[in-house]
Amino acid sequence: MAATLALPAALLAANPKLPPGTPICARPGTMPIFVSPMGEPFRGASGQPYPSAIWFAAADKNKDGALTRDEFVADALRFFETLDTNKDGKLTPDEIGHYEAVVAPETSIYSARPDDFFERPRGEQDRGAMADSRDYGGPMGAGRYSWLNVPEPVAALDLDVDRVVTRDEFATGAASIFERLDVLNRNSLRLSDLPLTPQQIAITGPCRAPKKRKGRDQEWFG
Repeated sequence: MAATLALPAALLAANPKLPPGTPICARPGTMPIFVSPMGEPFRGASGQPYPSAIWFAAADKNKDGALTRDEFVADALRFFETLDTNKDGKLTPDEIGHYEAVVAPETSIYSARPDDFFERPRGEQDRGAMADSRDYGGPMGAGRYSWLNVPEPVAALDLDVDRVVTRDEFATGAASIFERLDVLNRNSLRLSDLPLTPQQIAITGPCRAPKKRKGRDQEWFG
């Protein structure tokens, strides 16, 4: 893993044209974080696979390398049960607040995190993590660590906007998210077919090299 955290030599040599919003390469030692499509955080460590593999293996109950809709929804409801602390079948504002503050602080759009890998414009280093100073359409909140750019995946499932997420809403949302991810229309998901998260790109490339400033070494953001 340590080798993948350094800038790829070929990337620097080729100096390829990367699309706008491509993150700056993560500094060596950045903690790998994956936020599942339903909002569950998985934090990795050096020497381990990117933690999307941990989530996928656990959700794939029959261990056939493919995640069906039923498996996806079942895993979503497993996570729902961990958030529903009073077991009343719904997530209230207090429970959602606990999720945002304690379970997945990555959902905070402007949180300042030591492993933030996005470039901060000069003069705004103390204003917290920013997705991309040029474009607020870039990844924000949990979207920095997930396949979908949804800053707060749990609250987003409040389909009737009554500030409560029910078990049925969570299940319905899971089925809809499965359809969004199943771009190959296989009725199943394979990890190899799913995209890299923005953070995964920043760790393993392609990513932008940090800029040199006069009198300083290269600056890493992460």
